[in-house]
Amino acid sequence: MNKNITRRDWLNKSATILGSSFVGAVAGFNPILGRPKVSTSVNTPVRMMFNENPYGPSQVARKAMRKAFSESNLYSMRYAKAEFKTLMAKLNGVTPEHIAVGFGSGEILKKAALMNGIDKGELLSPSLTFETINRFAKTMKSNVKRIPMNKNIGIDLDRTAENISKRTKLIYLCNPNNPTGSIMETDQLESFCKTLSKKSIVFVDEAYHEYVMHPNYRSMIELVKEGHNILVSRTASKVHGLAGLRVGFAITTPEIAKRLESYLTDSLNIIGLRAAIASYKDKRFQDYSIDQNNRAKTIITNHLDRKGIEYLDSQTNFIFIKTGMDINDFQPAMEKNGVFVGRPFPPYNKWCRLSMAKPEEMEIFNQGMDRVLGLSLIHISEPTRPY
Repeated sequence: MNKNITRRDWLNKSATILGSSFVGAVAGFNPILGRPKVSTSVNTPVRMMFNENPYGPSQVARKAMRKAFSESNLYSMRYAKAEFKTLMAKLNGVTPEHIAVGFGSGEILKKAALMNGIDKGELLSPSLTFETINRFAKTMKSNVKRIPMNKNIGIDLDRTAENISKRTKLIYLCNPNNPTGSIMETDQLESFCKTLSKKSIVFVDEAYHEYVMHPNYRSMIELVKEGHNILVSRTASKVHGLAGLRVGFAITTPEIAKRLESYLTDSLNIIGLRAAIASYKDKRFQDYSIDQNNRAKTIITNHLDRKGIEYLDSQTNFIFIKTGMDINDFQPAMEKNGVFVGRPFPPYNKWCRLSMAKPEEMEIFNQGMDRVLGLSLIHISEPTRPY
């Protein structure tokens, strides 16, 4: 059982500070979200499987989307893209030349794999991580060398460094990692990036950057500013609730950014760009999303602690839980109990990645898990009786 009291202190402190102005928002009108949605499908399970923002876009972003319909007949994407790049550069302390924009950060991952394949490079990647870049690298006929996790199911930077070869041209690290939710020790990661980027591009996927509460966490963007061969990806899909509109970007050296953008197959859509531009300016909604996520996570971790169920410390909007039950059995059982949970992540098939829903929905998972695991334990321990 996780006994990391510091983590809980961060979550509870965050919930207290950020949540004070949002008391009662769920019940009625919320100036950030508008009026609550009325469910039209009572029997639909709660979505806790795709690491989505359960609140969707903010009212500010939605207003920008509605306004963007008036320019949907125009080829104005290039101007909106330039505006988005300028804003991302300003927010992150770099120049627009350091920014490459893609259809979500997923396209940045694929284009990095494409670049590596064109260079006939080898990719180093953890054995348990987000798989998009690995799958696409294989379509490019690249050798993908998977590095085993350490004893804490963390990314093993020492072992990764030991496996680099002359063929290695790309190293992929997800921080916080997906599906574990864990972060790497910052000083070690920084040292790794400085050293290994002399030999290869180090790709640090920071899709969940905004959710991190750990006081010692640092983005690797500072190393980009220093000129290191680092590629950092970010996305508007998570905190901003724009997963369906597909807006992501990379922060990297101007040379890598230019090359990545040369591989992009088409322009982004104007609705997504306008929504992202508005949402990145809407700090109040970002704070709200983070606060609600921390409240939901505290409900889950408190319950897991009471039940003695192991889980990994999470700095994201999901948590990796050791249910002790094969995920291929746990998944359909939880669906019958009103919750969609995450897919299998072999070889950790007795673990479940659970995305955070709204705080008021998390008890549905707690009750369903108790029923499913309780029935499972009774079934396993009960002796066979002759009849």
